[in-house]
Amino acid sequence: MTKPASSAGGAGSPLAALHAHLDQASRQARGTLDPGAGPWPDLRSAARFRETWERLSAEGQVRQSLQRAPQNAGPLNPQRLMSGNLALMGELSPHYLRRFLAHADTLLWLEQLQSSLRPAGKTGKAGSSAMPSDPRRRR
Repeated sequence: MTKPASSAGGAGSPLAALHAHLDQASRQARGTLDPGAGPWPDLRSAARFRETWERLSAEGQVRQSLQRAPQNAGPLNPQRLMSGNLALMGELSPHYLRRFLAHADTLLWLEQLQSSLRPAGKTGKAGSSAMPSDPRRRR
């Protein structure tokens, strides 16, 4: 009979033995028994696919940004300036553009994650704002 689930992750459990066996077989397949060896190297075809996908994605994002820019905006319109800068960045340094867009996507994802977690962690009355009200303002 199998051991209880609470001891499944223990040192002598069958799961730990299987994990150790798979780890040793993986290291032997790489030709080294060095426990500090890194992960398997990427395939060249996978690296080329990733690079192509990043390039096409960045070009699509820049194209979408240019389409969304207002046509009759003034020369200092922030959205128009940003779209033009992204297009220029893509012409001068496509690799930097891909890195910049990846960084911006990560920041956007973190902001969305933070805003989705905020309502769940609220305490206090429902409908109350996060900012304290100004006692001088009375209705």
